[in-house]
Amino acid sequence: MTRIIKRYPNRKLYDTDQSTYITLEQIEALVRGGEDLRIVDNTSGEDITKATLAHIIFEHEKTRPDGLPLNTLRGIIQSGEEFINRLQSPVSQFREEFRRKAEAIEEGSKAVRDFVDSTQRSIDEMQVRIDDRLRDAVDQITHIPEMKREMRQMQTRMSTMQSQIDRLEREVRAQRSGGAQISSDPFRNLP
Repeated sequence: MTRIIKRYPNRKLYDTDQSTYITLEQIEALVRGGEDLRIVDNTSGEDITKATLAHIIFEHEKTRPDGLPLNTLRGIIQSGEEFINRLQSPVSQFREEFRRKAEAIEEGSKAVRDFVDSTQRSIDEMQVRIDDRLRDAVDQITHIPEMKREMRQMQTRMSTMQSQIDRLEREVRAQRSGGAQISSDPFRNLP
């Protein structure tokens, strides 16, 4: 977020974030530290950031005996906007290149996110199919013990029925041979 500095008619600068007056040296330190700030005239609301930063450069150059050579300063003034444009051109090119690369990275990361999302959906669908198949297999396996129990019960019944049939055959043979009588209740020994 941009830090707002107000300049009052008495030329004092006021930092609205810190609620305190601030000096040009402190503003210079903020700029050097990478702070994004905007300086406005409190009365008119006019943005005076450029003028204030130029004033900071001016004050800084006054204190340096080995500052910019006089010929360089004259050249800057004489060439006017051309000099500033030459300074800004590489910065603008760098900014544009940075923007293009940032967009390319964003597009690449979007493609990766889309791929990951698509892969995750495929994995989820596959997991559902595997779960369904596993559930079916478990259902079939869990019926095997029940089927074995039913088979044992049927074998027991068949054994009982075979015993009864054998007994009835013996009684019929015995009656034919003139022996004992056949029981009038053929189901008396049935379970």
